[in-house]
Amino acid sequence: MSQLVVGTAGHIDHGKTSLVKALTGVNTDNLVQEKERGMTIDLGFAYLNESITIIDVPGHEKFIKNMVAGVSTIQIALIVIAADDGLMPQSYEHIDILQFLNVQHAIIALTKTDIAEESWIKMVEKDISSYLDKTNFKNANIVRTSTKTLEGIDKLNKEIISLSKNLIANKDRGFFYLPVDRVFSKKGHGTVVTGTVLSGSLVPGEEVEIIPGNNKASARSLQTHGNITSKVQMGDRAAINLSNIDKDKISRGSVLIEKNLIEPSSRIIAHIKMTNNTKWKIKNKQSVHLHLGTSQVVAKVITYGLTLSSGQSGNVLFELNYPISAINDQRFIIRSLSPMETIGGCVVLDQNPRFSKKELKNFIKNIELDPALRLNQLINIKWKNPLSLDQWSKIFNVKNTLIQKWSKNQNIIIDKNFLFNKIILEKSKRRALDTLAEFHSKNPYKKSILRDELISLLGFGKKWFEKIINELANEVSMVGAGYALSNNKVDLNEADIKIANQIESKLLDSKFNLLSSINFESLTSDKALQILYILKDKEKIIQIDSDLWIHRNCYNNLLMLLTSFFDTNKYLSISEFKSLTSTTRKNAIPLLEYCDKSDLTIRENNNRTRGEFLNA
Repeated sequence: MSQLVVGTAGHIDHGKTSLVKALTGVNTDNLVQEKERGMTIDLGFAYLNESITIIDVPGHEKFIKNMVAGVSTIQIALIVIAADDGLMPQSYEHIDILQFLNVQHAIIALTKTDIAEESWIKMVEKDISSYLDKTNFKNANIVRTSTKTLEGIDKLNKEIISLSKNLIANKDRGFFYLPVDRVFSKKGHGTVVTGTVLSGSLVPGEEVEIIPGNNKASARSLQTHGNITSKVQMGDRAAINLSNIDKDKISRGSVLIEKNLIEPSSRIIAHIKMTNNTKWKIKNKQSVHLHLGTSQVVAKVITYGLTLSSGQSGNVLFELNYPISAINDQRFIIRSLSPMETIGGCVVLDQNPRFSKKELKNFIKNIELDPALRLNQLINIKWKNPLSLDQWSKIFNVKNTLIQKWSKNQNIIIDKNFLFNKIILEKSKRRALDTLAEFHSKNPYKKSILRDELISLLGFGKKWFEKIINELANEVSMVGAGYALSNNKVDLNEADIKIANQIESKLLDSKFNLLSSINFESLTSDKALQILYILKDKEKIIQIDSDLWIHRNCYNNLLMLLTSFFDTNKYLSISEFKSLTSTTRKNAIPLLEYCDKSDLTIRENNNRTRGEFLNA
């Protein structure tokens, strides 16, 4: 059974720890004693029953570090407000943070009711209800309690259990993910880490990756609720005894995760929502404290000219002082440097952006908050090289089934290798057709464009190229080793027919002295090449090398010369070949290499023997 996590919140000295002790019998302030007991995870945590864990945060800083660490599994906030004080500065701040962390359910524990007058308590309750009416917690019940008289403790216990029964468990991302909040060594066991499992599950013997640092370790044994267990899963408070890893290579802020899933990042694109009552402003290149998971790092905010004030929101880039592990759509908090105040809540929109500076500015401005819309947006951006279902699942850090659900809602098509929509399919087909049309226009006498050259011009991934070519089967044909528009015709005009005849005549006259496109003085090299390729396609001439040509009649003569030579000789030397063809070494070498490639000859050191083609 997975656990449900209740997180306490409230102003200092409003009785959070005493209330948790009254509910569970556990004093959560015994750090030294707990370390002495060994591999336990009860520091700041107590258990209401087998399925409900209470995170107690007695101090302000611990609230930030511990509560954010468990954000994805905190499903109920236990907001503690002292009856004699009412709402205080940290009460407001903690309620803001709970909302930023997307906690949807809360119970208000009104403590110290034994020392306050009834009329005062009613006024405090009215103030609380009035303030909460503008938050996620407008339907939260207020339970009067006293840890001295035990008034309301049973009622609060029942309220927590009742609310927990109606909650739907948070969606598992499909892989193991645990931000580390404590690291210590236990004699005879080695390194032990504790944290809240935010996703997936782990069993003894499984290997995990520790990020940052990219170290790997195996889970030797596991504990939850202070007991040895065969498995920890999402929602559990877990203690993990790791093997093959030194304690010094892990720290608070490290993450244990399934191998080869994410990379540490020093840049994060995120959406900021400023608190409604902050006096701080977010300006370009301003530094803030960033609290994500169990990580706390100073970050510079790149706003591209945007300024955010109280209650405003916008997309920004965070440049971190050192890399941390973040996952898509993870919630986090930013606080001012000094004095430290919570100034906004954020959600990760891209945990490791890979864009040019120009692309980044435009992307940040327009990136969608809704992950389904963002998926479609990114599919449109990556239209030249669409990704697979597994690749998108890894980018968004979610299960394939969730990507499939988003795709269905966004009319995204999923096939074996790609996710795409009709817009980019048509865009890709049009680009391919236009590129081929332009090629034919510029090269009217070339039958086709080579495959690799076409892929390079299009900028497509190879698999996507094959997909588009298949889609265009009625409009694009494979011609030789390349592609052409099916309706393209290669016809010489009257003027070019005369040029072709002149080129043929010159090649015939040159015999075995190879010519290139620059040897036709009356033509530009490009024009000569166009005609040469036409003559090649008509099988009038042979292309010996990239731009070395011989007439077909001369080539046929070469076949006869070679056949006659090998009828009486086993080996042909270069000097003999030069004599046979009455040509220079400059022409003999490329001719011989062509003969080797065409199986007319077989090279043995510096000599040639008869090839298979001459035996046919």
